[in-house]
Amino acid sequence: MSEKVILLCYVDDCLLYAKDPASIDEVIEQLRAQKMQLEEEGTAEGFLGVDIKPNEADGTITLTQEGLTNRIIKALGCDDLPSVTTPADTILHKDEHGDPATGDFNYASVIGMIWYLYGHSRSELGFALSQASRFTHSPRRSHELALIRIGQYLKGTCKQGMILKPAKFDRLFMDCHVDADFLSLHGKEPRNDPVSVKSRTGFIISINQCPIVWSSKLQDSIALSTMMAEYYALSTAMRDVLPLRNLTMTVAKAVGIPDEHLSTFKVTCWEDNTATETLANLDPGQSTPRSKFYDVKVHWFRSHLSKDIQVKRIDTKEQLADIFTKPLPEEPFQRLRKKILGW
Repeated sequence: MSEKVILLCYVDDCLLYAKDPASIDEVIEQLRAQKMQLEEEGTAEGFLGVDIKPNEADGTITLTQEGLTNRIIKALGCDDLPSVTTPADTILHKDEHGDPATGDFNYASVIGMIWYLYGHSRSELGFALSQASRFTHSPRRSHELALIRIGQYLKGTCKQGMILKPAKFDRLFMDCHVDADFLSLHGKEPRNDPVSVKSRTGFIISINQCPIVWSSKLQDSIALSTMMAEYYALSTAMRDVLPLRNLTMTVAKAVGIPDEHLSTFKVTCWEDNTATETLANLDPGQSTPRSKFYDVKVHWFRSHLSKDIQVKRIDTKEQLADIFTKPLPEEPFQRLRKKILGW
């Protein structure tokens, strides 16, 4: 097979990418020569269900899913409701004594549709969607209203998506913004419920200023301090950063990116907690007085830090991952959305 072609396979569907279309044709012929039955179906847009619009004038690429967005709005019955400026305005909890769900719409079905939208073109939905997903199998009326609010937000932004504008390609670089919300559910869930003391991790990984991976989820382990929650979040993000760096270098080579760009490929993880930055940059095996008891499972990434993979501090106001950890007011939400999505 050609080293110039990238093949992505999902069950029985495949996507082939190459700098030269002739390289793709060559691989298809090689596969058919091995008695594989292939049916050519068109471009990536049809495969993903995402409208991809490149703009040569300003070098941007816009990803939108207007059809799916409108289906979500209709399923939630938001056609006649006013739009809102943020997808979430509160932290959801189990609400065991709240009003039961009305069942006016299929909660699980809507959650699934929003997940697909979030994963491809609407990363700003991460926090609102993650917390609503906790109650997929036992929603209350308050959870339905939270989904309806997402629908109202989408109603006012249905034509929007993700605008990718790669940085000037004189070098290859990766940024990871990572944040945590310590004890995000404290005071919301019953005190005898272990989930009530869980913190939330949020991160976004970009390559040359183009978002590639993003996440918002509750932490598996219980953090005992803000520093511990932030450090757990950093360790979780690193599980995606390191393999993605290796994958990026493989893909970059396949599409003909010069070797000098690969040899200078740097990764920076941006952390807004000073104590976490300090601990992360200690030599492996060392710890601060308050972090001696940390489980070794979160320290593993420190052995990978080098001049090419670094953890640095960033001002909290510039922390992009903040949008994935809590229900932000309108101004900071829209400011971070602009930096991430371009609008």
